[in-house]
Amino acid sequence: MVFNFKYIYKRQSIIQLTLFKVIFSIFAFLILFILFYGQSFWEKQGLKFNYDLLLNASRVQTEIQSRTSTIEELKRDESLTKDNKVLKINEIIQSVINGNDSYVIGYYDKELDLVIKNQTIDAISFKQIRPEMLSLSEFNIISKSNEVIKAILPIYDQGKIVGYVWAYAQDADLVLTSFNELSVIVILSLTLSILIIISIRNHMKQIKLYLERFCAIIINDNCEHENIINKLPELKPVLNKITCFTDDLKQINAALEASKLNIIKIMEGISDGFYALDRNAQFIFVNKETQKFIGGNNVELIGKIIWEIFPKIKGSVTYDKIYEAMSQNKSVHWEAEGLANPDQNHEFHAYPYNEGLTVFFRDITETKRQQQELNRLERLNLIGQLAAGISHEIRNPLTTVKGFLQFFGAKPQYINDKEYIDLMISEIDRANTIITDFLSLAKENSDNIMRQNINEVINKVLPMIQADAYNNNKEVNVDLNLVPDILVNENEIKQLILNLVRNGLEATAEQGCVTISTYLKEDKVVLEIKDQGKGIPQEVQAKIGTPFFTTKDSGTGLGLAISIGIAQRHGAGFEFKTGSSGTIFYTAFPS
Repeated sequence: MVFNFKYIYKRQSIIQLTLFKVIFSIFAFLILFILFYGQSFWEKQGLKFNYDLLLNASRVQTEIQSRTSTIEELKRDESLTKDNKVLKINEIIQSVINGNDSYVIGYYDKELDLVIKNQTIDAISFKQIRPEMLSLSEFNIISKSNEVIKAILPIYDQGKIVGYVWAYAQDADLVLTSFNELSVIVILSLTLSILIIISIRNHMKQIKLYLERFCAIIINDNCEHENIINKLPELKPVLNKITCFTDDLKQINAALEASKLNIIKIMEGISDGFYALDRNAQFIFVNKETQKFIGGNNVELIGKIIWEIFPKIKGSVTYDKIYEAMSQNKSVHWEAEGLANPDQNHEFHAYPYNEGLTVFFRDITETKRQQQELNRLERLNLIGQLAAGISHEIRNPLTTVKGFLQFFGAKPQYINDKEYIDLMISEIDRANTIITDFLSLAKENSDNIMRQNINEVINKVLPMIQADAYNNNKEVNVDLNLVPDILVNENEIKQLILNLVRNGLEATAEQGCVTISTYLKEDKVVLEIKDQGKGIPQEVQAKIGTPFFTTKDSGTGLGLAISIGIAQRHGAGFEFKTGSSGTIFYTAFPS
């Protein structure tokens, strides 16, 4: 509770605190005044109450003392009974004490043990004061005990005490009387204090209003401030100082704004993505190019932590490099996948500064793809030139060797060597097949291109493919959709299909299936061949299509290279997707 009070106290304005202190001071003074004055007032009230009580008792004592001879004669009159005596004495005493209703006043006759008082209903029993009367040794007494204030005065006859006049009251009577008088004083004091507080509060409000107008003058650069300065002349030097400072600040601010706008224009004008992070990895600036890469204006980045917006980059190269740049305060450059799209490749340049980090990046996905394609084409071109130069020179000697082997194989003296001769002939045929494939890498075959439906080409080679699959206890399924005719070389498309399907069958386990599909997608006729193998390992994927690269024990490494060349000669796109459930090759022909 103390903490909350301190917090609330600190949040108040100076005017509110001043008003609070004034109110507190007034009430503190009022409380002290009541305490000190109340004590003195209470003592005076007690003395006054006792004096009134004794004064009334003394008056009654004087009047009864003047009638003592009459009362004594009545007591000595033997013609009267005791009851008659009591009755007559009661009449005499009542005539004296009946005018005093403020206190309980009475008379006690010792001889008759008679008690006469002015009030018949009383909260105090006479028995409470009888012992003090019987032991009275002074001429008069006033005392306080058991919450009762008493005054007892003796009545004499010929020097002997014949009775007592007594008066008493309760403390409650004193308290009530004193409280009523004190309440009037307290109420008047409170009323005066409240009026003072209201007056001070009104003045505080007026001061606050003038201060608010003074602030408005400073903020809005309003020149109509004479009225405020006349009311609060103390603020004039303050206004002069503030005016000087604000003029300087306006000039500095204008220069900063112009510089900021220039920097923003530069950052927005560059074709690279650019963003800035503070030391907590929160975005503090993002240019339009970055916003476009991330997903348009629908994603709000400013003020958010980069790891929360893109949680997948935790543990990645980008995460490590950003941390390295910030922690080691050095420039860092790297290539990695995009923040929002892992399929993109970005080139990053990070530059740290005191408040955080700036990062430039650009999309190099297409550049890398083009570079890979260029490298592949250069390899194919080199191989094609090599193939065109030496393939015929190799084939001619092989043809001669094959002819002589066939000649010797027909002679009877070589009948025992026929098995070896047939093996050499089959190996020469295999070498010729490799040379034929090799030559197809460089062949620009524009002959026999005609408009044809790719589904018809698939149906022509399907029986042969299914036979190969059946022999290996596997299946080939087709899912051929309605597609438009395209310009193709039928023989080359057959070769492409055979190469891809046979690769798929080799990768698929027994009882597995290879699926050939065709469909139309974005004005492209897509040939899709999907196997159920284990997928292509990551380290092998980058080498797919490289001539003579193979993972098979008896492969030549030319099948995919030839297929890619065929796709390119038809202006088709060639790509693949692979995973643990298999690999899919896509060839997209223009329609």
